Amino acid sequence: MASIYRIEQHRKVPGRGGTLALLVLLGCCYGFSLFGQYQPPGQTMTRWATPSEAALETDTTSLLWLDQRGGTVIGDKLKKQPQKLTVFGYYRLFLYGRNMTEAYPNLAPYERAYGVGDGYREPMMSLNLLARPNGRSAFGTELFFFTPYIGTNTRATDNVFTVNLGLNFYGNFRTDIGKFGVRAGGIHWYNLSPFTVGVYQLLDRFSIFDRTPWEGVNNTDKYDNYFRSGTPNPGDLRWNNQAFQGLIIDGRSLPGDLGFDLFWGKTQPNGGLANAVIDPNLTIQNPGQAGNIPTYQGFAGTPRVLPNYIAGGKISKIFGTQRNQLALNTIYSHTTLDSISNDNMNYQVHTLSVNWRFGKVYVEGELGGGSFESPITERKWGESLMLRFLIPKEVSILPLDIQVYQIGKDFYNLNGAINTTSNPEIQRNFATNVIAGQVSTGGLLTQVGQLAHNRRGINLNTEAKYKDFKFNFGWGLAGEMEVLNSDISFVHRINGLALSRIYNPFPANATSATVFGPYNRQFSFFRGVAEVVKTTDIDPATAAPLTKKYYSSVDLQAKYKTQLNEKPLYVFYLGNLMAAKSKATLWPTLSPESYLYVQYHELDIYYELFPKFVLTTYLGLERTQGGRFTEWGENDLPRDQTGLGIGAGFDWTLNDATGLYFRYRHMDFEDKNFELDQYKGHEITIELKTFF
Repeated sequence: MASIYRIEQHRKVPGRGGTLALLVLLGCCYGFSLFGQYQPPGQTMTRWATPSEAALETDTTSLLWLDQRGGTVIGDKLKKQPQKLTVFGYYRLFLYGRNMTEAYPNLAPYERAYGVGDGYREPMMSLNLLARPNGRSAFGTELFFFTPYIGTNTRATDNVFTVNLGLNFYGNFRTDIGKFGVRAGGIHWYNLSPFTVGVYQLLDRFSIFDRTPWEGVNNTDKYDNYFRSGTPNPGDLRWNNQAFQGLIIDGRSLPGDLGFDLFWGKTQPNGGLANAVIDPNLTIQNPGQAGNIPTYQGFAGTPRVLPNYIAGGKISKIFGTQRNQLALNTIYSHTTLDSISNDNMNYQVHTLSVNWRFGKVYVEGELGGGSFESPITERKWGESLMLRFLIPKEVSILPLDIQVYQIGKDFYNLNGAINTTSNPEIQRNFATNVIAGQVSTGGLLTQVGQLAHNRRGINLNTEAKYKDFKFNFGWGLAGEMEVLNSDISFVHRINGLALSRIYNPFPANATSATVFGPYNRQFSFFRGVAEVVKTTDIDPATAAPLTKKYYSSVDLQAKYKTQLNEKPLYVFYLGNLMAAKSKATLWPTLSPESYLYVQYHELDIYYELFPKFVLTTYLGLERTQGGRFTEWGENDLPRDQTGLGIGAGFDWTLNDATGLYFRYRHMDFEDKNFELDQYKGHEITIELKTFF
């Protein structure tokens, strides 16, 4: 992905004239993770900007270019006014191969596959172009290149050369009454608030063995950063924000310390077309042959223009020298389903958010409501409330991150940080019940800190350090507010990425998820796979669920750094326990009240064997056990799954701008009580990445 810029902005210097400092306040600036990422207002703040946005920075800020090689240099070139056209980017050759020695039924002849790319069509080469004609405007774009290298018979459609994000324009203006900005065209990466336009901010509880497409060339810096702060690399701006296309107008430093955002355009849920074929099974040619691989023809939908947009904004107020903030946020999404009947599908969210400091305690919160309506779903309002308290160790011995929340079942928003996929009245508006890219259907077994509607709950996080060890702990408990859904979903963490490369979740123009497996209960999303569990304690006449469900989760992470033969050695362990039960229990376990109990255990070891040559190893174990009120297999027993992942590889930093990365993964999965649900195989990836 494109390089990004780090902007360290200190207390504002009074004065007038010059150009306006960047107006894009990213959600990740105040949507911080656990300890170490939040910095009190008035002190140095770090935020991330795209190249075009960074080009608008004034000399009142310290602008540094932090490229994905991990190096930091003063970006003097970007401060010049005006600035000529600048071009930079990277080339990423990604070689992929798999051999499924025991595959799911009907995969033949695709058990073996070797090629360039892994099906996601991440850029093979990315060219970033930016320019600033004057001190008040800038524009930029990213050119996207991809070719599968499949020989002389390659179709033109297989080779992609396009403007990946469109042509983006930025304009910033300083006046006597305030600072104003305009963003238009292309794709912008935008956050408003967690409940309106935002994303779930994952803590550092994930394995970093598998490289992400947006990583850079950084030798051991990646592992050292993960040990120290939980962030392996800055990543790319887009992964902490929602993709937005349209017009954004904002204002800051207005009289009374007021500010505003206004926007109109499209997010990903507003990009679909009416009357498209949304069931992949309907596009299969020659069923029963060639593994039933869908062609995905017909997903383009009706070739006509129907209104499909999202609009909204916020009004904010800053208080005092500590820059505390209150904001009123609102969004409205409208989709016209039929031009003749004028049927519409709409949802809206209105909230009040707060970011406030009381002494040494920091409070973040949001309160509001949302609704959904369509021709088959009557509009109802659902409440949303979240309060989060960050208490430093000076106050509580150990630092504490405490979050309480309540989200009503009728609160719905595909653009926010809340999972809103468990209300059957809403989900029936989508034919396959699982939208493309959706992570779950029904009640999701959530990680600590991840919120879902129709739940009331609490999350707790803390951390500690002892000599060369770092520990962090998370605990969460939530209960359903109403008996709503008979489905439960969970994520296959250990080998999910490898499976999603086989059953790609984003074929061209798809509007529903790719459902696969011998029992049609697994579906893929971006770089992962989830599974749906049917519960059986239901009304025999109506199939309605009879019991509320309670969800508990525990995360435990240990990180260790030492020297072996004067070379750095890193050892990371991550354990996750999750359960869904008919009764609330503080600790997730398998018991008679359990619907589902899932364990994940992951061990990563990284060692710099030679200068700039790092050995990488991985061991992952996943155990999933179903309760008596879930589906039974051929043995008249519920799920009893074991997933194993074993990996090895190396990172070889050839120079400051180029790296070679090799990964091997053995994957093994078996459900003892569902005899068809098993697979075994190997995956190899080789990545060559160079920046210029």
